[in-house]
Amino acid sequence: MMPIQSQTQLGPHIATALQFGGAGTPLHFYHANGFGASAYLPYLQRIAPHYCLSALNMRPLWPNAPAPERKIGWHQYADDLIAWLEATQSGPVVGLGHSMGAVATAFAANKRPDLFQALVLIEPPGTSLAVSALLRSVPYNLRKRLGPIRAASRARHIWPDCETMFGDLRPDPAYKRFDDAGLRHLIANTTHNNTKGVSLSFPVNWEMHNYLHAPHSLPALSRLQVPTHIIAAKTSFFCPPEVMAKIEAKRPDVRFSNFPNHGHLMPLEAPEDAATATLDALGTLL
Repeated sequence: MMPIQSQTQLGPHIATALQFGGAGTPLHFYHANGFGASAYLPYLQRIAPHYCLSALNMRPLWPNAPAPERKIGWHQYADDLIAWLEATQSGPVVGLGHSMGAVATAFAANKRPDLFQALVLIEPPGTSLAVSALLRSVPYNLRKRLGPIRAASRARHIWPDCETMFGDLRPDPAYKRFDDAGLRHLIANTTHNNTKGVSLSFPVNWEMHNYLHAPHSLPALSRLQVPTHIIAAKTSFFCPPEVMAKIEAKRPDVRFSNFPNHGHLMPLEAPEDAATATLDALGTLL
């Protein structure tokens, strides 16, 4: 099932989304930092036949995307999602999100629980309270010098062609769980052509901005008022085990599925397994 791309006016901006159509319960998917909805097609196409599926692109991927505002973090994506749901949906949806999209969906559900029937959150990341406080206390430009953020800011984002990009990413540990076909799909759906070759479609300044605003997400995940299922992969820097353990302790009603053989990019690197896990989670919730 191939989606169509829709455009929705949200204030001064035009939001873009993938619409898969179909009957059934309305389901909305929100993507991770650095990717767009189309990067997830192998995963979403396995879910689309069972639900009325849509997937909003985050504002960095909208036409004429505005520049990030230094003081505004991930809650901006929650507010965008709320505005888009109000403009396009006739009733509450099931919220599905991966990584930053999972946390933004949780933020939106806490602000407007009436817009959501249930949530499936895949690898919702978050920093510890201490790290979050450190990020807030350090001036914006100095945060870019912090270890993982500095490494990400120096990563390559322009290649002469897709084949060169494939050769560059193939040995990267972040993509070691992707098969060749999956990595080629990811490259084709996260880049665009320009005069210099191929560049990442997700603006680098926005990707870094999102890292600089990584939140302490535990309070938001602990306050959710709608039925929730969390899908977790192997423990990592993105999802510290102590955060997952605290959610389980604070909210025994939240269901968990654990997949220690998959990484943080599970829906992208293992779309079939991720879709099966998602459909199972949706089945228990609905």
